[in-house]
Amino acid sequence: MMRRITRALLIDADDTLWENNIYYLRCTARFAELMGCYGIPAEEVIATLDRTERGTIMTLGYGPTSYRTSLGKTCVTLLRSRGLHADEGLIAEAQACADMLFDPPVEILPAVPETLRRLRASSLLVMVTKGEEQVQRAKIERSGLAPLFDRVLILPEKDADTYRRLVCELRLEPPRTWMVGNSPRSDINPAIEAGLNAIYIPHDHTWTAERQQITRPEAVVVLERFADLPTYFDIEGDESPS
Repeated sequence: MMRRITRALLIDADDTLWENNIYYLRCTARFAELMGCYGIPAEEVIATLDRTERGTIMTLGYGPTSYRTSLGKTCVTLLRSRGLHADEGLIAEAQACADMLFDPPVEILPAVPETLRRLRASSLLVMVTKGEEQVQRAKIERSGLAPLFDRVLILPEKDADTYRRLVCELRLEPPRTWMVGNSPRSDINPAIEAGLNAIYIPHDHTWTAERQQITRPEAVVVLERFADLPTYFDIEGDESPS
């Protein structure tokens, strides 16, 4: 059966299609435990790491390499604030807290594959994710979801200019294009600014750096689950055969 495309859906990956930030939180908890051995409260560890990450991202971008570098920098900063020295062994131990992020589990969120199949019958599906190319590509491959998408894009950043460029490159019609994701900062606000529609699917563990007040809530659709998308678009049937 031929697909009859009536809309385009740009779909985020991390924490929209599969779990992601929960693994960073686990690594941060390990790091906080390590710093706790030096009498540093977990709240201070997390706040300092957050500030450090925001700076590191400016040069290294998003992903585990940037996070691992931030762990080392934060370790040095925290110990120095107490008149202590972080030697190479301790810095390496701090950075090792990030090891699992380079080959993390890929835990697909509920009903994602079947929902994508239903959407595919009448929707152009484009995965739009950001981060380290190699790490993201590996997660996409292990997820098994790539064949359900028409395009898979791994970008260094997702902002309004990014979405405007995608509209031109993919020849999309903004009134019939939706950005779907869990991040107000990267998915929702910039898509609205670029003239697209946006569907916000909150995640309990969205990264703090991606949390942001939605600038135009009246223009944003909020759905509880990814599986609610076919109902929102009034799509009937179980799956697309293609």
